[in-house]
Amino acid sequence: MHLLRAGLGLEGAAGESRGRDEQLARQLRPLGDFLYDHYWRVRVDGAGQVPAGPCLLIANHGGVLPVDGPVLHAALRRERPELPGARWLVEDAVYHTAFLGPLLHRLGALRASPGNALRVLRERRPLIVFPEGNLGTSKPWSERYQLQRLGRGGFVKIALEAGVPIVPVAIVGSEETSPLLARVPAQPLGLPWLALAGPVPLPARWSIRLGTPITPPELGPASEPLAARVERGVELTRAAIQGMLDTLVAERPNPFR
Repeated sequence: MHLLRAGLGLEGAAGESRGRDEQLARQLRPLGDFLYDHYWRVRVDGAGQVPAGPCLLIANHGGVLPVDGPVLHAALRRERPELPGARWLVEDAVYHTAFLGPLLHRLGALRASPGNALRVLRERRPLIVFPEGNLGTSKPWSERYQLQRLGRGGFVKIALEAGVPIVPVAIVGSEETSPLLARVPAQPLGLPWLALAGPVPLPARWSIRLGTPITPPELGPASEPLAARVERGVELTRAAIQGMLDTLVAERPNPFR
């Protein structure tokens, strides 16, 4: 009943700002642990790269069902339990979806916006961002693990404003877990289309690799134009993520074996 009320947006989150519902998270943890350990068999490398203070974790976005945020959140909780609980941003198309959006919000997701990003960083938490957005979750099978445009560089502007490092993250497994089956026009909903996947996530093996942080000084001196620093940050982040993706895909066995 608590899960149903949370999904319908009827359940409050006692004692916790930003919508995180610890009671619901505890209730769902056995299911999450089963998926993490036995169904998706998640492997994590480089968790020690995440700094102790606030930072942006910038990851590739794949698979139609938005499970990469919760899985990366769980990976940080397991590998770096001393860190404050991370939050992750989700695009409007997911955040405003009936049942799914309110449920993710209660588990720690936030609507993607600069204001929410800066608030999380001021709380000295890690913040997970998927700047590919809908472009990442609607790639055809032939383009899996090929990074799309990383938004307009908004995550770099946030990193510069907050003075925090960017940690590149590569996630492999999400695109086999929930591959795109079709696109359906959805103009009445204010969207160009909806991406459709199968009703059940598939048991693909996941690998997550966290790279070397990119610090604000590496993006250039403050005297440089902001546009130049943002472009440099985007390119450094993109190159790091794509390089790790290529390596993970090349070294993994059959993802379903």
